[in-house]
Amino acid sequence: MVLPQLSPGVYWAKTSTVRTADGADISYRVLTDPDHGPGPAVALLSGFLCPDTWWHDLVPELLASGHTVVMLHYRGIASSSMPTATNGSPALSITRYAEDVLDVLHAAGIDRVSLVGHSMGGQVMVEVARRIPERVEAMVSVTGAYRSPTKDLYGQGWLVSPLAEQLIRGLGLLREPMGTAVWRTVWRTVPFLPVGRAAAAFSHRTPAAIVDSYEAHARTLTGEYFVEALRAMHEHDPGDVLEQLDIPALVITGDADPFTPTAVARTMVERLPQAELLVVQDASHGAILEHPTIVNPAILAHLGGVGLTAP
Repeated sequence: MVLPQLSPGVYWAKTSTVRTADGADISYRVLTDPDHGPGPAVALLSGFLCPDTWWHDLVPELLASGHTVVMLHYRGIASSSMPTATNGSPALSITRYAEDVLDVLHAAGIDRVSLVGHSMGGQVMVEVARRIPERVEAMVSVTGAYRSPTKDLYGQGWLVSPLAEQLIRGLGLLREPMGTAVWRTVWRTVPFLPVGRAAAAFSHRTPAAIVDSYEAHARTLTGEYFVEALRAMHEHDPGDVLEQLDIPALVITGDADPFTPTAVARTMVERLPQAELLVVQDASHGAILEHPTIVNPAILAHLGGVGLTAP
């Protein structure tokens, strides 16, 4: 059953707000199951342009298992606002997104936390863990990148990354409101679901209604936001930080995911001091929605500290 949307891509109301140092209002919510009370905290770190979409199936299971779930919208996403004073720094970057997460954890009074990052959320997860390694209980990367995905896309990063650089530069020349007009025209004319399936961003198993909710939210954004978020993702490189994160980690990958290929997941497992790998068969970048009966139990087992039992 698909949960009702409160607004495009939003399934859980965000009931609290924290203001960042640069003036962005970050909306968030701390969820608990009344039958279990507050349990170990898990922060969910979304992917590119994403509000709640990819957590649709995971959140109910986390709550039912007794976890406290921290959900937030990054700056400029859904109910969170853009900053008012950046002092010349980029308004959007992976480190800025990570700082949004830290502000939420501080405002919510959460000391120790596990991190689950999907797609670009894997990059955010690495930057959060870099800043508070002693407070992170566990990490889970779900078809997640740890650095610019353009360096690994379709296994052709040598070609894709320079092309992405030129694309971002070109799109950046579109001044507003032209950029937004072009962005929204693309969303109105390009059949997102068939194109996404053809590109293996997701498969026939990914629920169409949930993908539609992602698309509906993306259409509400400006062209400028898209370009700057793409730039933020493209320019991020954490260096050698993975080797320093001595935190129990689970790295989940889909065997048919061209956006964060299995080779990327294997690299993460090799570089992280404590890491396990789960390769989900017949799964794309949307593995968390395509195979919830495999992915979600693996996440719960890892967060519960009982280790991974491969299905």
